[in-house]
Amino acid sequence: MIILGLDIATTTGFAWYDANVQSLSSIKTGLMKAEGESPEEKAASLADQLRIMLKDQRPDFVSIEEPLRNVKTFTKTIQTLHGPRKIQTINPNQMLLPGLIGGAVGIISAYRIPWQTIPSSTWRRFFFGPGFKPPIKIKEKEGEDPVEEKLWKRAAIDRCHVLRITVKNADAAEAVGIAMAGKACQRFKSLQTRAA
Repeated sequence: MIILGLDIATTTGFAWYDANVQSLSSIKTGLMKAEGESPEEKAASLADQLRIMLKDQRPDFVSIEEPLRNVKTFTKTIQTLHGPRKIQTINPNQMLLPGLIGGAVGIISAYRIPWQTIPSSTWRRFFFGPGFKPPIKIKEKEGEDPVEEKLWKRAAIDRCHVLRITVKNADAAEAVGIAMAGKACQRFKSLQTRAA
């Protein structure tokens, strides 16, 4: 059974994984770029590319990285006429993900392909193994507090290299982990039972 893994963002990584094939090097990966000025245009662009892909090749199941369900804030220092001032802000790209995922899920559902979202902590545990911790880098930006950045993307690329899976970048590498974790989803297991 074929699983399509999607790491959805403005650059979406995808991975085609045949759950019945032993050789992981047979996993095919790629990227789709959401084009457009507005979030809606980007969602439409991604949906259209996905529609073309699914018309050419149909998976049995699609696993998608679940977006964060809450918006995280961080402190940033800005310069005002009265000097530096700390403010609370958010990453505006976080607001784009639900729209992109909605566009993708709409197309997937229109093709009547079963799908499931998978939290990043779940697919990472499946892909890297329980207890795995990626390297950490301290990120310092002027006017902001130092932040520990977990290097999950670098770890995903390294894991794919170990498994002899060709990936173009971290988005495609994470899509591999998402696709492989799809095999453990209850919906996928139900499909396998019905197919047997």
